[in-house]
Amino acid sequence: MNNVSNKFYPVGRALIGVLFAVSGINKILGFSYVSGWMASSGLPMADLLLAVTILLEVGGGLLLITGVQAGLAAAALALFLVPVTAIFHAFWSADAAGFQGQLTHFLKNVAVFGGLLMVYAAERERNAAQGKRVGTLGRSAA
Repeated sequence: MNNVSNKFYPVGRALIGVLFAVSGINKILGFSYVSGWMASSGLPMADLLLAVTILLEVGGGLLLITGVQAGLAAAALALFLVPVTAIFHAFWSADAAGFQGQLTHFLKNVAVFGGLLMVYAAERERNAAQGKRVGTLGRSAA
């Protein structure tokens, strides 16, 4: 990474992390509401899925904020976004009143997904530059 991106990268990575950490904390504060909404969307075991979601969002968000295992966190959160976006922001099946809102949320998630891919790639590059052998999910293999 060049000198300019070295200065801005941790800030950008942390800001993506804040998005997930705050989202997870809000789910904790509104657990019963969110669980009911998930169940009404047809998801089985909504309480369990919500607990896993909270752990992933808060934990992954904090890892991105701190930079600890950021590549692994970015990969996990990116994979998490794929089904979440398809299930909860399916603009293609929204009614006319909800279409624009769902499209906006879908596109926001696509942009965040892109940011997470960039974090993943940057972490792999940084590990390679430090001479670490890198596994497939950004973990140091050596």
